[in-house]
This record gives sequence, structure tokens and C-alpha cells, in this order.
Amino acid sequence: MKHRVDLELGQHRRLGNHIEQVKKLFLDRVELLFDAGHRILDYPGNCGVPHGHTYKAELMLSSQALDDMGFVLDFTELKAGVGNWVNEHWDHGFLLNDRDQELLTALKSLKRSKIFLFNNENPTAEVIAKHLFGVVSQQYGSLVSRVRIWESPNQYAEYFKASD
Repeated sequence: MKHRVDLELGQHRRLGNHIEQVKKLFLDRVELLFDAGHRILDYPGNCGVPHGHTYKAELMLSSQALDDMGFVLDFTELKAGVGNWVNEHWDHGFLLNDRDQELLTALKSLKRSKIFLFNNENPTAEVIAKHLFGVVSQQYGSLVSRVRIWESPNQYAEYFKASD
């Protein structure tokens, strides 16, 4: 039976014939909710019809060290910075593939609408997670470890940086 031993950063552990360096990280997680419509262009099923979701975004930041206050990043700062971006660009908006000219024209004909275009990509949970990962990374750099987008209570897509 293999046992995991709790070791400090820089120490090693043996698993069978393998020795690996142990890295410990702090992981912070913040959750944001937003409502948005979308459709999957050229999809033959129900998701090809315009519809909406109450999305849940989970933002995860990690670090081997804490700042002077004892944070990876202050939750309030993270929620404000990313939350403002999500509210401005996605909340109560329509997320579209920029090739979806039919729906884009229809939405632009309204007196009031919020539209966010993905460049030649369908607004799937996977694409939304990847895009939000980029947004959060622009603000907080290498602290960002993963972004998870829940499209319903039962399913999510996740985008994360690969381990070194």
C-alpha cells in the first residue's frame, strides 16, 4: 500500500520506485454567478436554439506563499475585479460565435441588448472557461490555476494550466 506523507516544500517522497519532489500550494476559490443567453451555431440539438443559463464561474488561484496579510489574494479584490468584468461583458448578455450572423442581426435590431462575441468559436462552457481564464490571468498573472464554468447544477467545463 502506498502512503502519502505530508512533507514540506522541497522535500521528496517515494511512491514505489519513483521519487518526486513535493510542492505544497495554497488554493483560493471564488464563485461568481451570472445570467447569459447563447446558442451553439450549427448544432443539431436543443443547444442550437437560443436559450439561457444561470452560469456559475469558479475562479481558483494558487500560490506557494502568502502575502504580508496572509492571503494568496484578497477575496474582495478578486470578486470585485473579475466580477466587474463579468458584469460588464457577460451578465444579462448574449454570448455568440461571431459567425452567427442571423442571431447577431436579430439582437442588434433591438433597442437594447448586450452582445459578447467569441472569435470563430461557439460559446460552449469550455470556450467560456478558457476565455475567462485569460481575463483573470491578465489581472492576476500566474496565481490563476483554473477556471470552472457550471452551465447547470450537474455539469461544468474547466480550463487550467498544465503542471510543470
